[in-house]
Amino acid sequence: MRSSIGVAKRGSGRAPSFRRRVLVALLAVGVLPIAIVGALSIRSTRDQLTDLAVANIQQRSASTASAIDQYLRARLGDIQVVAATPDVIRYAGALGDPALKASARDAMKAAAARAPEYESVAVVDLEGNIVDASLPSDEGTSVKFRDYFLQAKAGQPYVSDPSYSVITEKPALFFSAPIKGPAGQVLAVARTRVNLAAIWDLVEADAGSVGAGSHGMLLDDYGIRLAVSETKGHRDRAEQLIYRPIAPIDAQTAQKLQADKRFGNLRSVDQLAVDAIPSLRQAIDGMRSSSATFAQFAYGPGGDEQRGVATSLAAKKWTYVLAVPLATYTRSADTATLDTVVMLFAGTILAVVIGLLLTRSLVDPLRRLVHAATDVSVGNVDLRTAHFDTRIGDDITREVASAFDRLLNALRYYAFADDAATDTGTGSE
Repeated sequence: MRSSIGVAKRGSGRAPSFRRRVLVALLAVGVLPIAIVGALSIRSTRDQLTDLAVANIQQRSASTASAIDQYLRARLGDIQVVAATPDVIRYAGALGDPALKASARDAMKAAAARAPEYESVAVVDLEGNIVDASLPSDEGTSVKFRDYFLQAKAGQPYVSDPSYSVITEKPALFFSAPIKGPAGQVLAVARTRVNLAAIWDLVEADAGSVGAGSHGMLLDDYGIRLAVSETKGHRDRAEQLIYRPIAPIDAQTAQKLQADKRFGNLRSVDQLAVDAIPSLRQAIDGMRSSSATFAQFAYGPGGDEQRGVATSLAAKKWTYVLAVPLATYTRSADTATLDTVVMLFAGTILAVVIGLLLTRSLVDPLRRLVHAATDVSVGNVDLRTAHFDTRIGDDITREVASAFDRLLNALRYYAFADDAATDTGTGSE
């Protein structure tokens, strides 16, 4: 009787090869954990560095805003002292007296010498005309349209927004205070014209203060830049860099600024170049509506993203803003990302090489055994002399070869036992 060995039919789908399974296993065990741990670690590091950046920006922004507040209060205090000076009060009560005018001028000259940024100290009559000043060339100028005059005339000390002087046609700050008589009535207004050098010094000091590329800007309550750190070393270009709104100015505000001659006689509000930062505008609006002191914001695309903090001032409704490119703080995380990618690439290549070497050392000997077994099965090798080499290969192939040898021994036993029985039966006949 002829026996046959059944062969299982193959399914319609083909199973992945052994090499592929080994390669996938090596990638899953060796490379995938590196990718997961690296991604989580880098993300955590990036978040921590971002938090550090915001904390540093907020601290520095608060410090600079406080310094600007102190400066404004000090200059306002100076003009209040001038308004309370006896010589100035006596002159304000008798504006036509030449002797009193000379005494008041001496007092104002002494006040103007207190700081290098002082340009002029003056007395303005209730009609809005400068009648006496530390700089005689200022006398006779009408400032009746200026907010600082109107506020002081109403009895309130005032700090103006930076405006172009109608005398010098240069940007300046104006501080004013009412000059009051013995009965408390307003006799005249004392005002100081101060250039922006000291304010610019404070803002320019923040250039690079919290990392490479960090920069500051001072905004008025309309979102117009009053000072920017980019003027550092470029004061000759300052007037081109300031007075740039972060959002378009509405018609009503533009009309008010024009009436106040905020930008002098040579420039109109319509000529201002808008350098829009919508996220900053939203942050400032939200900060004011909630009476908050700080507001965070971000702007810029992708790798050029910047993080900033807006800080409100107390002496004026101004906002100081400090921002820094986020990459300044996250550069180490970006470097780690690149290192991780390189490591994953190297790990993948190594896994492929090891997988090929490993499967070759295992598969090739097994294939030789398959070929030898096939030769036996088709009769290419005499069953009496057939054997499998058990001296080469690893432990797995040796075990397989030993199993094949045991199978051959069993086949020999049954095959030759039948032949022996047949020969014995023939002889007895």
